[in-house]
Amino acid sequence: MVRMAVCLDTTFLVDLLAGDPAATAFSENLAEPVAVSAVSFYELLFGVKGSRRLARIEAIAQDYTVLPLDYDVCAMAAAIQGRLADEGKLIPVLDAMIAASAILADVPIVTSDEHFSRIPHDFGLAVRTY
Repeated sequence: MVRMAVCLDTTFLVDLLAGDPAATAFSENLAEPVAVSAVSFYELLFGVKGSRRLARIEAIAQDYTVLPLDYDVCAMAAAIQGRLADEGKLIPVLDAMIAASAILADVPIVTSDEHFSRIPHDFGLAVRTY
């Protein structure tokens, strides 16, 4: 199995698609191969309007490894949410699933979303910003 360099979060991909200079600069220096959680594609595709944007999303799906949403990811996301609920710091469910995907793939997540910083360190999520 090929080791991924990073997992790109939805916020990064939205910024990249919008031409954000920081996201664009970061993407130009990415070491291959790069992963994206299947959940991020769901978020990008939900409500997509226009064939041009759809084509750009499909190109990303072809360029990067898609991390699947499977039982292990769901179990890890549930464990994350359970701990955060105990601490009164819940994050959006989809973010927990994306985090679980990155943790299980053993890669840092690239994001500007502060929700990921709430995940307890013992889960092993590394967060990179851009």
